[in-house]
Amino acid sequence: MNLSTAHGSASPAPPGDRFPRGAGERQADGERDLAGCVDDRLADRFDRLAELIGGSPHNLVSRGERDRVRSVHIEESRAVGEVLAPVPGASWVDLGTGGGLPGLVLALCYPSTTWTLIDGTAKKVAAVAMFAAALELENVRAVHGRAEELAWSPQHRGVHDGVVSRAVAALSVLLELSRGFLHDGGTLAALKGARLEEEMAAAETARLSLALGPFHRRQLSTGDRPTAVVTMCAQGPPPRRYPRRTGVPAATPLGGAGR
Repeated sequence: MNLSTAHGSASPAPPGDRFPRGAGERQADGERDLAGCVDDRLADRFDRLAELIGGSPHNLVSRGERDRVRSVHIEESRAVGEVLAPVPGASWVDLGTGGGLPGLVLALCYPSTTWTLIDGTAKKVAAVAMFAAALELENVRAVHGRAEELAWSPQHRGVHDGVVSRAVAALSVLLELSRGFLHDGGTLAALKGARLEEEMAAAETARLSLALGPFHRRQLSTGDRPTAVVTMCAQGPPPRRYPRRTGVPAATPLGGAGR
């Protein structure tokens, strides 16, 4: 897919905490991109991406984090890829991509997977599209819009194999924002920090209301901060009532637990 701008290392999972068989396991392991995120040949392109993000005038990361884009943020995104292992031909969404993380890193690692990077801030989407062009990524589409609206559009509703998000919203809110993009069996993956246990407990009502399977988590072993990937599988098509209109999921989270 040509680039376009539109509008509108993980630690082993403990026994009993395995990931669901979602989008990343629909084909045999041998059909996955052979290099994935462990290919040392990607190092120069990761360095270039770090320069682009850190040097952007749009404050895509805080000033104090600019020197850590390569060593922390990109390495964390690489670790996410090792956990999810998307298959060739799959279609994934990076919801709330911000400066393009983890989506651009995953697009570099998995060039045979299509990545739709969505954000509600137009200048961030424009920057991400520019980064993708500079990196010669042909499997990325940068899309400007709100999740509550895009998840109802025919080109997105119930058609994607996976949604991944990083630092977007509390889990109870994120589930509603993400669910409409997934088909039956699709994978929802969220990067979360130290409050993961609290957020999972608060999101249980949302999980059940949105026809999502049990939570599975995998701790990432990169960086100097506690980060885990929590995933769940979509059970059936998107529920007919969700997502609710723009702003409602964050203002009135399912189960009453927001940010």
